[in-house]
Amino acid sequence: MSAKAIHEVTGKNLLNKFLQDEAVKNKYAVVTPGTDWSKLVAENPWLETEKLIVKPDQLIKRRGKLGLIKVNTDLSGVKEWLGNKLGRDFQVGRAVGKLKHFVIEPFVPHQQNEEFYVCIYSHRHGDTILFHHEGGVDIGDVDTKAVKMEVEVGNSTTLDSIKTKLLVKVQDGKKDVLARFIEGLYKVYVELYFTYLEINPLVVTGDKVYILDLAAKLDQCAEYLCKLQWGDIEFPPPYGRDALAEESYIADLDAKSGASLKLTILNKSGRIWTMVAGGGASVIYADTICDMGGASELANYGTQEKHPEGMCL
Repeated sequence: MSAKAIHEVTGKNLLNKFLQDEAVKNKYAVVTPGTDWSKLVAENPWLETEKLIVKPDQLIKRRGKLGLIKVNTDLSGVKEWLGNKLGRDFQVGRAVGKLKHFVIEPFVPHQQNEEFYVCIYSHRHGDTILFHHEGGVDIGDVDTKAVKMEVEVGNSTTLDSIKTKLLVKVQDGKKDVLARFIEGLYKVYVELYFTYLEINPLVVTGDKVYILDLAAKLDQCAEYLCKLQWGDIEFPPPYGRDALAEESYIADLDAKSGASLKLTILNKSGRIWTMVAGGGASVIYADTICDMGGASELANYGTQEKHPEGMCL
C-alpha cells in the first residue's frame, strides 16, 4: 500500500461524486498565482453573493493556528487577504514554501456545539473509525479523547453499531443523521481505496451535514482499479518540498515502466548520497545512516526494483 496525500478539494470532489445525500455538496473555487478572477467569478457566481472562507490547500496542518484561514468575508476581503500571501514564502515548522494553491468556499455559520470530529484510517488488520463529539481547532489530543470503532478486513458497519460504539455522547436529535453520514462515508472510503480520511470540523445544523475541513490519502497502488472513479488525480508534494526536475524525470520513467523507480532528494546540500538499490536494501541503507548520526547529511532516497526494459538510467 502506497498512501499518498491529496489536495483537500480533490477529496471533497470525490465525496461530492460518491456520497449520496448524506451531506451537503461542497462548492469551492481554486485560486493560484495565474488565476483569472473574472473567469473564476463567471464560473462560480456564488463568490459574489455569499459569505466566504479562504485557506491554502497545500497539505498544511493546523492552518487556523497559523493564521492561514480567513472566515466570514466577501470577495473583496478574500482578494485583500490573498494580496500578501498568494505566491509568497511562508514558514511552517522548519519547512519554507510558497503559498500558491488556495481554495475559496461558502462560509457555513454554526455554533461550537454543532462541530464534530471523524477520522478513518487503515492498518494491517482493517480500518479504525475515530469520532469525537467536540470537533474544531481546539480538539487537542484526538487519540486520547476520541472513541474508536474497529472494522476488520471484509466486514462493514451498520447504523446500530455506529450509534452504540461512536455516538454515545451525541444528542439524540443528531444521532440518526450522523450515523447515516458515517455509514455512507465508510462505504466510499472502502470503495475508492482511501487509506486516511479526516474531517474536522464536521458540522451538523438541523438535519444537514457539512464537510468543512478535510485531509485525505489514497492508496496509489489502486490507481489501475479506480481510474474511472478518481479521474486525473494529482498527488502534491509535502509543503515546502516541490518536486525537483530530477525527481519528476524519475517519476515519469516509473509511470512508463513495469519496473519500480523512485527518487526523493532529501537534502540537496547533503554529503551522503546512497547507491540506488532495491526497496529493502534502500531502507537498510537509510536506517543505518540515520542510526550512525548522519540523518542531517543524508541527501537522497532511491529504489529500483525489476529491470526497466528499453531504458537507460
